[in-house]
Amino acid sequence: MRKTPITILMIAVLALLMVSPIAAQDEFPITVEHKFGSTTITEAPQRIVAIGYTEQDFLLALGEQPVAVRYWYGEEDAIMPWAEDYIEGEHPVVLNMTFGTLNYEAILALEPDLISAVTAGITQEEYENLSQIAPTIAQTDEYIDFGMPWQATTLLIGQALGKSAEAEALVAEVEGLYTEAKESNPQFADHTVAVAFWSDGTYGFYTDEDSRGRFFVDLGFQMPEELMEVAGDSFYAYISEERMDLIDRDLIAILNLQFIEGGQEALESQPLFSQLTAVQEGHVLYFNETAENALGFSSPLSLTYALDAALPQLVEMFPPEESVASAEEAVVCEEGMRAFADTCIPENPERVVTVTDSDLDALLALEVEPIGITNGRGQTMPPRYLADLLPEDVTVAGDFFTPNLEILLGLEPDVILAAGLSDPDVLAQLNAIAPTVNTYVYGSDWQTHFLSVADVMNMIPEANDFLAEYEARITALQEELGDAVNSEFIVARWAADGPQVMAPITFVSDVLFHLGMSSPEDIPELESGHAHSAPLSLEVLGVIDVDWAFIGTLQAEGDAVDALDEALESPLFQALEVVQNDHVVVVDGSLWTSSGGPLASMLVLDTVEVALTGE
Repeated sequence: MRKTPITILMIAVLALLMVSPIAAQDEFPITVEHKFGSTTITEAPQRIVAIGYTEQDFLLALGEQPVAVRYWYGEEDAIMPWAEDYIEGEHPVVLNMTFGTLNYEAILALEPDLISAVTAGITQEEYENLSQIAPTIAQTDEYIDFGMPWQATTLLIGQALGKSAEAEALVAEVEGLYTEAKESNPQFADHTVAVAFWSDGTYGFYTDEDSRGRFFVDLGFQMPEELMEVAGDSFYAYISEERMDLIDRDLIAILNLQFIEGGQEALESQPLFSQLTAVQEGHVLYFNETAENALGFSSPLSLTYALDAALPQLVEMFPPEESVASAEEAVVCEEGMRAFADTCIPENPERVVTVTDSDLDALLALEVEPIGITNGRGQTMPPRYLADLLPEDVTVAGDFFTPNLEILLGLEPDVILAAGLSDPDVLAQLNAIAPTVNTYVYGSDWQTHFLSVADVMNMIPEANDFLAEYEARITALQEELGDAVNSEFIVARWAADGPQVMAPITFVSDVLFHLGMSSPEDIPELESGHAHSAPLSLEVLGVIDVDWAFIGTLQAEGDAVDALDEALESPLFQALEVVQNDHVVVVDGSLWTSSGGPLASMLVLDTVEVALTGE
């Protein structure tokens, strides 16, 4: 593979930039076509009432906070965990209206200038009544009620808000996650799926006209045409006990476990269900309540959560048939280059750029100096804990995950490391500059990621030496601390509006677990798959009242630092037993509460040693 001259590279990158312009607002008035005709919106809406069952997610994803949303599945504030970070100030008013019972007086009292009802399944009469209150948008007539794909819903709502370009970019970003998952798992396409439920002793299934069924089809699974024929014009169907064969596919995904009394055990104790081939082979996919709701919402915000919940289980059930090595063998590279995944990289890269802090950490652990980096996660500077290790002449080329392409182009790198970056447009732009490698291995720990970076650098032996030092450090520290490691810990990132408790899935928890410490079995407001909880109020600080609390802020200064300083002096905080025992350790949040890596792990152990020994 011949290196491209810098002038040609520049033309390629500029061409890519030209097709990805900064989003511009649409001009009002705007007319939106839908199943009941058309709605003209004269100016940008300021007071939006969302009566669709999932409408709030689409609005929030596009930067608009509705004044009211509709009750769904018993959630008191109707804002799901994956959308919490998009709420500013007070939560929207909740309209508790079951299907077919719109409270027009309550909607009128909110003085809306737009009623968003794309995912509401409203009738012609309801549309006409709502339109007398404010301009109302509904789904198009191309799909059955509640069957409009999330992409089309996003684009329609984006048009109504005057944000068509932003909506298109949002769709492309989320579709990129599906593309990445499908390309990484082509074996999914060889298997059939039935998306099923069990209610009151009756079995049923959803078709690909429903968001839950479409989720698996979009990942590559096949949904037998027979299921669509049985359902007819509906997005679901009930089946008799004699037709259990309809759902006995390579994969059965159960999507209402939260409503089955007794859960998985109760369902699998049913004689007819237990005899299905998929059940006996362990090819039944179950989700927790939040993940089920994420699939039901099927929004740009919830789908990331749903993918995180589904993919590890699916890959375990249906592992890739082709090894990475065989895929690499299919790539032919010129002399001095070698195959890596689906591209060619230098045998020994010398000019390396990183766009994430975890890649930077791993690179520095290998004693490799990058020529370009980005600022740390949530920071306006490189990760603070790595500052002393950075070469003086390193170039900071933008922020975490959003590098400045012009600066990168001028650096002339020979490889770019981009752990977890999945935006296809950004990846295409980076690959036009230099071979770009996503070093993140889905669902893996920091050690696996470290070895992935080492593989790119052709430095696996050096990485193994470091990992051996880490293991030796763990063993030595366990001997030094003795029974002190048998204690419970909490790690919290302090934000301006309170502490966010870090989940057991984070790298720092992995290190502390390895040492022998443990976290509470139940951390309130911590949802499966999330790296941290929503900000907690000072009134519920009891969650961090464990043996040891490690707390810090992502930024070095600002509102979060001020909030932490105030909390430390608060009577509520001072009353905690962990405070009175002097077991609160203020840490560098850029290290403890970010993605971490080998150097971060060693520094965490240093902090724990000082804290637990008092030296």
